[in-house]
Amino acid sequence: MSDFQFSVESPEPWLRVVKVTIPRSEYDRQYQQRLTQAVRGHVRPGFRKGKTPKPIVEKEVGGRLRAETFEALVPQAYRAAVIEHGLMPITEPALENLSFEEDQDLSFDLRVEVRPEVTAGNYEGLAVQERAVDVTDAEVDEVIERLRESRAFFERADRPAQEGDQVVLDLAPRQEDGSLDQEKALEGQKLILGDERNLPAFNQALAGVEAGQEREIEVEYPQEYPNEAMAGRTVTFVCKIGVVEQKVLPEVNDAFAAQLEEGQTLLELRGKIREGLQAEAKRRTAQELDEQILDRLIERNEVPVPPSMVESWLRSGVQDLQQRARQMGRQPGEEELAQYREAARPVAERQIKGLFLLESVRQQEEIEVSEEEIAEKIAAVAAENGFDLEKYREYVQKGEEKDRLRHGLEERKTYDFLLSRAQVEPVAADAEISPQAAEDQG
Repeated sequence: MSDFQFSVESPEPWLRVVKVTIPRSEYDRQYQQRLTQAVRGHVRPGFRKGKTPKPIVEKEVGGRLRAETFEALVPQAYRAAVIEHGLMPITEPALENLSFEEDQDLSFDLRVEVRPEVTAGNYEGLAVQERAVDVTDAEVDEVIERLRESRAFFERADRPAQEGDQVVLDLAPRQEDGSLDQEKALEGQKLILGDERNLPAFNQALAGVEAGQEREIEVEYPQEYPNEAMAGRTVTFVCKIGVVEQKVLPEVNDAFAAQLEEGQTLLELRGKIREGLQAEAKRRTAQELDEQILDRLIERNEVPVPPSMVESWLRSGVQDLQQRARQMGRQPGEEELAQYREAARPVAERQIKGLFLLESVRQQEEIEVSEEEIAEKIAAVAAENGFDLEKYREYVQKGEEKDRLRHGLEERKTYDFLLSRAQVEPVAADAEISPQAAEDQG
């Protein structure tokens, strides 16, 4: 590749334009090599294999050979330029400004996005606010109430149905001629009156019903209803009420606590709930500190973001959105996807900037993860998830899991390094932490 001539321009920190000139003599040399090979394998009536005169072969396949020569030279030149100039491309090259006149040198440009060179600076003394971990009795009570709700049961109520009651009913839709469609009739359907998941018409029509009564309910299904067969339709249902049941919540006492764990008292249950809430509050506080560290770091450093990385991030998010929608029985429209992309773009740019800056800090401070630390992490993950340690260790060694664990540990140690040198201001548990407030106070 010594005959190739390169120059590299950087119109953007994330963009390189490789300007390539290939002497005509190099092109002709490679073309002649292909032509000679073609002659050796050419078969034509009246000539033995490989004995067809070169001009005849060239007339037949010369156009194809010229195209193949050009198509081979472009990647050769690209690889040579990447090596010579130490490029780190993150996209495939785009060919531009091709010039290939008769008897002239071949020249063209290759535009390629690269990972920009980012050097984090001014990362000492980042100002952050640390929220106090404070679990109140009211928060413990909220968990107790959720546990009561999860163990609630229903019993017959000889009265009109009220919000929160369970109504057991049979229903059948009317057909266009007014008759009931027995094939679509449903028996023993249970509906919690007032539940927001119900269609409003059912909540309104069934309020105050009693066992044995019959109600006709006209239901207008919205256009965006998940079941496409019902979307936009109006259907009349005949509902026969079987029974009205009221919710019964268990009393909060030692017996209730023992139902959750044998031998457990209510005092012990409340203590475990408090410990769990405190652990969750600590986790949220730690995550909040990481987010502030990242914001302060980005505020103090200009970071160029390659468009292709943003687009890749957004494509992945769109795919996740579409998958979640399909699981819910719907397909997001173009407008919804466009709104997602617009809202997610700043998030993608922030994540990519943070990736570059954290990596720069890690390299500057020579933060590394040892094999012992990885082994400890493997053991911790196995214990937390109930994995067999030896099988999980074997799984980690075979695939990409080890790299993922290493990256996670490197990132955690980098955050810890920055936090150890940050200006940390303690604030109340219920304090509002503004994205700018901590830095301004610093």
